[in-house]
Amino acid sequence: MKRTVFLDIAAYLISVIVCGATLSFALGLLLGTAVLLGTLLLLKISVERMAADAKRSGVTNQRRYQMFYAMRLGVFAAAFGISVILRNDISPVAVVIPMLYPRLIYTAGAVFQGIGGTAGQKRGEK
Repeated sequence: MKRTVFLDIAAYLISVIVCGATLSFALGLLLGTAVLLGTLLLLKISVERMAADAKRSGVTNQRRYQMFYAMRLGVFAAAFGISVILRNDISPVAVVIPMLYPRLIYTAGAVFQGIGGTAGQKRGEK
């Protein structure tokens, strides 16, 4: 959540430079962030249920996984659709941007971990 707030602020500041300060972009980021948190909550629930299924019966229920995937996609599609309909009030581009945050956060975490951690140890060992 902390990284999401930081990335929202960074995205808004970049948008201010590119297209000026607009309330619609800020509202789009807010809606996109809410959708991101909602979809991550649904992902958490689906993973927990699949783990419980695997622990109980040794197999996972693919239908349940597909149902939760469809729900996550539906939540995002609904938010994006609303932003397209209300594009003068909510920027559709800004709704999509927070959905990229997990990729940015995980990639940056792997890069910084590699720079500070294992990469330095491997060089020292050789």
